[in-house]
Amino acid sequence: MSFEKIIVKDLVAEKRKDPNFDKAYAKIEQEYSLIDKIVQERKRKKITQEKLAAMTGISQQSISRLEREKHIPQIDTLMKLLDGLDLKLTIVSK
Repeated sequence: MSFEKIIVKDLVAEKRKDPNFDKAYAKIEQEYSLIDKIVQERKRKKITQEKLAAMTGISQQSISRLEREKHIPQIDTLMKLLDGLDLKLTIVSK
């Protein structure tokens, strides 16, 4: 039995030709990019998950799940994280 090597980026590129897939993928990509920026900023400021939890009232477990990209936060959770890290969310046109 032969196996073809599958390269994920090639598979995604092919799937993104479908407008429905592309729209869903772009949404998820934005969400994870936002989470990644929050994690980078927390680490840059040398704030532990535990300290951020104490600062925001969000459990350390929830912060950990969010950072492992296990779920997308609700807007109120996102705002608490941004406030705790002294960040603001700016919305711009595409």
